Amino acid sequence: MQRRRFIQIMASSIAGLGLGQTLSARSLQPVSWQGYALGSEGQFTLYTEQPTQARRILDTCLAEIRHLESRFSLYDSQSELCQLNRNGSLSNPAPEWQPLLRAIDQAYQQTNGLFDPTIQPIWKHYQAHFAAQPQATTVPDEGTLQAALARTGWQHVQHNESGVHFKQPSMSLTLNGIAQGYITDRIAEILQAAGYGQVLIELGETRGLGQHPEQRPWQIGIQDANNRQNIYRIAELENQALATSGGYGSPFSQDGTYHHLIHPQTGRPTTQWKSLSVIAPSATQADALSTGLSFASPSQIQQFQQTHDQVQILTQA
Repeated sequence: MQRRRFIQIMASSIAGLGLGQTLSARSLQPVSWQGYALGSEGQFTLYTEQPTQARRILDTCLAEIRHLESRFSLYDSQSELCQLNRNGSLSNPAPEWQPLLRAIDQAYQQTNGLFDPTIQPIWKHYQAHFAAQPQATTVPDEGTLQAALARTGWQHVQHNESGVHFKQPSMSLTLNGIAQGYITDRIAEILQAAGYGQVLIELGETRGLGQHPEQRPWQIGIQDANNRQNIYRIAELENQALATSGGYGSPFSQDGTYHHLIHPQTGRPTTQWKSLSVIAPSATQADALSTGLSFASPSQIQQFQQTHDQVQILTQA
């Protein structure tokens, strides 16, 4: 189990409904890819009058996914991220690191430190505790937890174009709260550049390009955190992205009390919300904010909304 948020959406079952006559009239055909990105199931579908040509661009998209995984994956021991975590520094990182690091800086600042990818030592502490004691219902050893917490803090990560360096020993990063959004945006950029304007991308986060072929926004069902067979709310996207965080998506303990959403300032898996969704202009931003704002209070979310009018926050208590 990796430290990541399982986005809880049911986009495909909604977005694909009712094409019938509209698609036929315009001779549009859906061309899809399904597979895995950063250990999570993903897919994207584009609508086109030239499916053979579209299938070739899907190969380009897949190659880009694999390329970015070699930079940011915790699953690939040879990835640049894993090299950084092993060595405490990474010299001459690939160019793709720079926009991602800038996005982390921005999300860290916007959330007052609630989004912080240095929590990997704490995640590993919980994971080891519950792997050894699957029936446990109590928090791991407090001393060990505090030691892990001491090895966190984005302010202890130094980065520029020449390298990334941890200023504290035994630190490590997880990019699973932002890299999926970043990869989603890269695929969107590739498809836009190739001339595709009606696309739904789901790679852990969801981004809709243009409109649904029925000349309406993409309609995305957000899963009910209290009853995962139901849809809690329908979100509409038009050149926007959606990301959802909920502790129920990846629990540590069997009762769900302890889960992967870990407050970076307390080291506790406590959130204000059963689920929190963010609609934003980019999947990178939506991804990071849905993680960080999960720990925000109602007043903090209200204040955030007042100063970020391009971002919409949907909560389920």
